[in-house]
Order: sequence, then C-alpha cells, then structure tokens
Amino acid sequence: MESASAGVVVAWVTLHALALASAWGTRVATGSRMELVMQLAFLAAMAVVGGAALIGRQIDIDVWPASAVTLMAMVIMAVIDLRRAGETAHVA
Repeated sequence: MESASAGVVVAWVTLHALALASAWGTRVATGSRMELVMQLAFLAAMAVVGGAALIGRQIDIDVWPASAVTLMAMVIMAVIDLRRAGETAHVA
C-alpha cells in the first residue's frame, strides 16, 4: 500500500479493527438483547473484509493477505468457546 494515500491506509486499518471488534462483540453479547444486532454487524463486517480481500487480490495489492487473516481471526473469535470446562453460559 505504499502508493495509497494516508486516508486510505487509515480507513483500511479502521475497517479491520472494527471488524475484529464486531467479532469480539458477538462473543460478549451472547445471550443478551444485543446479540442479534452484534451478529448482524459481524456478518456485515465479514462481507466487507471478505470483499476487501477479494478486491485486493484481484487488483494485486500486496496487503490482501492481511484482510484474509483478519477474516480468519473473525471466524475463530466468533466460534471459539473460551469458557472453562464445566462452566455454563451466562444468560442476561
């Protein structure tokens, strides 16, 4: 991204940070009334980051693998169960 403007770089980093935050938010909101909202935000963020990876790959931007890694991290963050064995889910 050496030829990209500073605004594009900031937007790219912000997009990926918000996408990771949405994945974390789905875990935090489990069982709460915000669960559906966070899941929808997560799905939208996955689509945007996936699109960024695909577009980056198609136009041969060297940082497209970072978008792919962000997408993988989002999926892992959303599905991994971090509770200890035997601990039940907190329902709010």
